[in-house]
Amino acid sequence: MTGTHGLITITMLGSGLLAGVAPPARADAGTCSAPRHVAFGTPGHDTRMDVRLCLLHGTPTRGAYAHVAWARGGDDDGERGFDALTLHYHLQRHDENIALGTCDLAPRLNATATGAYKCEKVELRVPAAGGWSADGYLEYDLDRDGEGLKRVDLRGSPVAEH
Repeated sequence: MTGTHGLITITMLGSGLLAGVAPPARADAGTCSAPRHVAFGTPGHDTRMDVRLCLLHGTPTRGAYAHVAWARGGDDDGERGFDALTLHYHLQRHDENIALGTCDLAPRLNATATGAYKCEKVELRVPAAGGWSADGYLEYDLDRDGEGLKRVDLRGSPVAEH
């Protein structure tokens, strides 16, 4: 459940609450996926994140970008929660990757308890219509867990038929 009150977005995440996070900038002429709610077992308290993958489908410009909002958990020892946190997103046509983008989120989440960010778009000028979408995944390494990189697949955007 999501409600917007002034400049705050409140999203219910299972038994937790992602509150006090400014909503990400509106999708510009794009189509976005439903938010993918991700909880990371960071030291201390879990870090919660919402990720939306978006498709820019103008004519003839096509692109992919991502909106991210988070509430960092962690503990009170001042240590970071992530050794690595990278969002990989793809502009696809008929499920084939056409352009790739990455967004290094670890510095942002390690430095700021709550926030929102729009990852830079990757775009192309192509006249081909139909079958366009955005897809992607998160790759992360939690601080002090000793388990290395892990992956979370995200929800892809709806397919644009024009």
